[in-house]
Amino acid sequence: MTFSDALKKEYLSGKIPVIPDIKLYSPKDGDLIRGRDPVSIAEDLARSGAPVLSVVTEEKEFGGSVELLNRIASRVKVPVLRKDFISDVSDLDATVKSGAKAVLLMCSCLDEKTLTFLYQEALTRGLEPFVETHSKEDLDFARRLGAGLVGINNRDILQLERDNGDVSFSTGLLRFAPDTAFTISESSVRDAVDVRKVLKYGAKAVLAGTCILNAADPVRKLHSLRKKAGLKVCGIMDTKGLGTCINSAADLAGMVVDYPVRVPWNIVPEQAAEICSKAKGRIRTCIVTGGPADKILSLADLTAPDIIQLHYTETLEETSRIAGILKERGVSVIRSIPSDPTLRKMMFGTADILEAAEKIEKTEVEIILFDSRDASNAANSSESILLNRDRSEEYRQFAAKSTKLIMMGGGINADNVYDVCTEFSPDIIDVMTSSEDFPGKKSPEKINAVCKAIGEGR
Repeated sequence: MTFSDALKKEYLSGKIPVIPDIKLYSPKDGDLIRGRDPVSIAEDLARSGAPVLSVVTEEKEFGGSVELLNRIASRVKVPVLRKDFISDVSDLDATVKSGAKAVLLMCSCLDEKTLTFLYQEALTRGLEPFVETHSKEDLDFARRLGAGLVGINNRDILQLERDNGDVSFSTGLLRFAPDTAFTISESSVRDAVDVRKVLKYGAKAVLAGTCILNAADPVRKLHSLRKKAGLKVCGIMDTKGLGTCINSAADLAGMVVDYPVRVPWNIVPEQAAEICSKAKGRIRTCIVTGGPADKILSLADLTAPDIIQLHYTETLEETSRIAGILKERGVSVIRSIPSDPTLRKMMFGTADILEAAEKIEKTEVEIILFDSRDASNAANSSESILLNRDRSEEYRQFAAKSTKLIMMGGGINADNVYDVCTEFSPDIIDVMTSSEDFPGKKSPEKINAVCKAIGEGR
């Protein structure tokens, strides 16, 4: 089976193709192997469902070798891609000899004439060319070339990927990708939320290395990236709860901070700031709050989260202002839509839930949350989003045309998350009471049960 055939088979079966990238060292993140055996890691990932593998062979900056590629290709039963600064036919011959099935050709490092020549020479040797792009011009060239496998690198390889690129780089370019190509978002993938984001914009697969290799359990991280929905665990009240989230397959750690309504999970900004600082580089953090815009912006400055969730009665105008300012500061925004029609009318000028969502669509909000809990019933753990099941077709229609990620919350647990995913097809699941034994005491067993149900339930 060819490299692209293996990816397409995974994609057409309804699974999310994730390409684990085996590299020993990152110029940005340092030693990624930490004394482990990279061949054993590759074997474990292939046995655990990776449809293909990628191996970095560049020696000086990334610590790789053709010998490592040969060892991995000879030990796994999936097609392998060679990633390196390929520059002449001798590199192609060495790639064939190593047992790899595909080879990376980078637009950033080759002029069009040379890349076209190497593309054709790879094909004559039975190698599948994987054309890596980093600009609209590169994608236009890939289209003229007729490339079947096209990657968009979210980082700048000319800076040896030391820059701070993220998957938003792909989302900005995917609309220019060749229609006939199997397009892959490469690098800077952190979690299932990032995966869902690039899929939303048209990518068919992701290539991820650092986040998998930095994980204590690479296989578990691979499974987490392949979940059909990301998972936000809310109600974190201390660093112990944060640790539980990090050690599970959760993607976002949420804290309720200075919330205007009395709820058992409320913590003060200083506590949230400590939790956010401990989470950096390990899991993304989300502050759930509400109130005047200036208060929320100050809270974001103090706590330095990755995301702010607006979950009170902020109007559309306030939401738009807050989201625009926070985007410039590198902070994403989740906007909840209240279940109470009166609140929706007051906040968004319409009681219709989908009209409200369409208005939010025009702001800089990144994630829209449909939640059965809002300011009017914030402490009620029994309200269930499944009560709105009769609206599922409308939700699906909105999600299909929306450029925003869709989150679902309210009464979701391991027993019913399958039904939620079936009815609503959300990008992210939001849980709180079902993830804990009591407010603030997070349960690894309950979180992992929800993760397993998300992974297997769609």
